[in-house]
Formats: sequence, C-alpha cells, structure tokens
Amino acid sequence: MMPNSFKLTLNLEAEFFFQQGLRRNNVQKFEAAIASFDKALKCKPDYPEALFQKGFALGSLGRHKDAIACFDETLKLRTDDCWVWHNRAIALGKLERHLDALNSFERAIEFNPNAATAWHNRGLTLCDLGLYEKAIASFERTLKLQADAYWAWNNRGNALRQLKRYEEALNSYDRAIEFFVNNVLAWHNRGVTLNEWGRYHKAIASFDRALTIQPNHHKALLNRGLSWEKLGYYEDAMENYNQAAELQPNDPVVWYSKARCYASQNNIAAAIENLQQAINLSPETYLPIVANNSDFDRIRSDQRFQALIQEQKY
Repeated sequence: MMPNSFKLTLNLEAEFFFQQGLRRNNVQKFEAAIASFDKALKCKPDYPEALFQKGFALGSLGRHKDAIACFDETLKLRTDDCWVWHNRAIALGKLERHLDALNSFERAIEFNPNAATAWHNRGLTLCDLGLYEKAIASFERTLKLQADAYWAWNNRGNALRQLKRYEEALNSYDRAIEFFVNNVLAWHNRGVTLNEWGRYHKAIASFDRALTIQPNHHKALLNRGLSWEKLGYYEDAMENYNQAAELQPNDPVVWYSKARCYASQNNIAAAIENLQQAINLSPETYLPIVANNSDFDRIRSDQRFQALIQEQKY
C-alpha cells in the first residue's frame, strides 16, 4: 500500500500542476496547459477536472478526436457532468458528427435541464442537420431560461429565415438588437432576410448599420451590393463589390457577384474576367452555375462566353 504521506504529496503536486494548467488555459497557452495537465494526471490518474481541462485545451487546438477521447475518460469518472457531455458534443460537431453531437447534448441537458448554453448549442446542431423547427424550439428553451440571450435570438432568426418565415425572423433579430444594439451579426442577418424577402431599400439600411459598427464587414458589403444590384443601381453595387474584393480577394462569391453585375450591363469582357476568377477559386461550385444559371442568359450566346465554358471542359 502507498503510505498516506506519499499519497498526500502526489495529490498536492497534482493540484499544483492542475492550477498551473488552468492559468495557461486562461491565457490560451494550450500546448503548455496540456503539458501541465499531463503532469497532474501522472500524479493522480483519476483526476476528472484535469482530464476535462486537457480536453478543452485539445479542442482549442483543433485536436477534436483527442479532445473527445479525453472527455470520454472524464465521463468514466464523472458520468453525470453536464459540461463534459456539452464540450464532447461541441467537439463532435467540429468533426461534423452532428447526430452524435445531438445525442451528447441530450445527455448534457438530461443532467442539467436549466443549462441555457446547452439548449442553444443543441439548436445550432439541429440547424446543421436541417431540422429548423426543432432548432427553433431549442433556442426558445434557451430564451425561457435567459430572456436577454441575444445570440439565441439571432440564431432563432436564422432558423426562421431558413423556413422563409421572414417576418418572424425579423422580429427575432430585432430582439437580439434590443438586448445588444451593436450586434453586427443581427444587423447583417436582418439585411440578408430583407434581401431574400425583396425589401431591398430596408435591407440597405440594415447593412448600413452593420457597417457603421464594423466598416470592414465584407459580407455586409457584399450583400449591400446585392441590394443595390437588385434595385438596378449597378455603379453602387460595384462599389460595394470592389470594397468586398479588397477585403477578401479569395472569396469566389465576390468575383461571381461582380461578373453577374457586369453581365447585367452587357459588359461581356469584364463579366468573363470576373467569372474566370470565381471559377479559379472554386471550380466545383461555379462551373455548373456558370454553365446553367440564368444570370448569364444575356451574354450566353456571345462567342467569348462560349469559349470560357468550352475551355473549362478540357
């Protein structure tokens, strides 16, 4: 048997290394944190807190399989810990194992039905699975527990938008903004919803608010450009697209949007130049679109456009 004094010394060392690891996690020094937790676990192998925090550090480094293994070891020691199940679910989601993640969130909620964060992240997983009605119900459980959770109002709006329930989505974004007026995501998503609904002037006003908060928000610039394009103001649209391209030159959506705008103005050379850029960045997405999309019907019969299509086939 291990002498009690020796066991006490090991426990004190384990606590020292655990606290060191916590401090390193808190300042995002995750590799160093893992080294500390490993030392703690060498002194005390059945240390669930150290296993859990090591799993957190591994997940923060993108090592999600290793994180899951750590959380599974933690659950052998502490089966009913809501937050271990919760973080395990997050790691599973990062690996796109969405059904497994959902099951893990269910266990988290089973052990703590009042965990607002778990209900919220369960809702995000349901969105990943395309189960938007169920996602809305999950976000609403979050909001019963925490009425001012602006992030849940925002994501509830996103789920409603996917169902084309635009007015309800806007109301949800408005609640998000009510609780956090500088919520750039909610202002942007509000604009996207108005675009989809065909309310282009109101969409522009929302994107303006988003860009007041975050002037370099390239998606807000891109989508504000779309609003102007839909209204037939091609110069204003192109100004927004060009700003978006400066911020994110490797986003193929920007180049495709510019090409579409040029095609609407019958500027074939510029349309083809920008289409080529979009195709170069994402051929699997844009080759089928360019070949068949009605956005380019105006210029489809032009020899230069046909040459572009033929060139991509070989």
